[in-house]
Amino acid sequence: MLHTLLCIKQADAYEAYANRDFQAAVRYLTDILQADANNPRWLEMRAQVLVDAKSFDAAVSDFDASLSFRRPMACCHVLCTPGEPITEARLLAGRALAYEGRSQWREALADYNAALQLAALGGESPDPYIINARGNCLNSLGEWAEARDDYLASSQLFQQAKGFRGRGGTTTQRLDGAVFAASNAALMLAQVGDEAGAVREFEKIARRAPGSSDSRAALAALYWRRGDAQRAEDAWHFACENISAGCSKYQDKKWLAEVRRWPPVMVAHLQDFLALRRPAA
Repeated sequence: MLHTLLCIKQADAYEAYANRDFQAAVRYLTDILQADANNPRWLEMRAQVLVDAKSFDAAVSDFDASLSFRRPMACCHVLCTPGEPITEARLLAGRALAYEGRSQWREALADYNAALQLAALGGESPDPYIINARGNCLNSLGEWAEARDDYLASSQLFQQAKGFRGRGGTTTQRLDGAVFAASNAALMLAQVGDEAGAVREFEKIARRAPGSSDSRAALAALYWRRGDAQRAEDAWHFACENISAGCSKYQDKKWLAEVRRWPPVMVAHLQDFLALRRPAA
């Protein structure tokens, strides 16, 4: 009877999550936890949904509870249970994302570092998503050079990674990850003052991934910065008119800085372009 109830509630939670009804998914998972309180799997699942619901405080609490629950289970003997470092790494990476939601960059950075160390202990290769996320934390802490190192490493790992192939044999997810991380790395170059280098890298990205709005918006800002108004307008027009994602989000300064995580210099450069302000000498 209990097994049947759990299966029904789990199916309901999956359906609610698929429909992006995160509050309903949390309610179903809470019901499951009340019936099966000794299974940390449900805590982890609820924590992940809470992150998507942007309920970051509750997510951190659930990740904390899941970590506390699993650690005594994993290490009650002389050696930890095989595979447990991977589980703990996954939980720490999830909690790091919740910490990012609370703008606790140092805490997130510590969790990402620990997650990578545990994954290595468990025999796993570095996860390019986590490397990129760690770069985001360093970016938010103003550690631009270190952030760039992580972004470059992430881009390289995405290109080397296996297992991302889609049904048609494409590697879109892997390419998208590599392009996104490379774009982040180029942004860091601009932030530390190497705008010529940033232009070269963004031009390379734009050739490799013509559908990258990010590279076109960045090039518009950088071309405008160096006084090349026509090329700036052309790059912006291409992003707005020729790419399905468009350019509207890049006109939102808050989104650009807090969600897309462009560094301050590049946010300012794009604002200058959008306002048609002459760049400062």
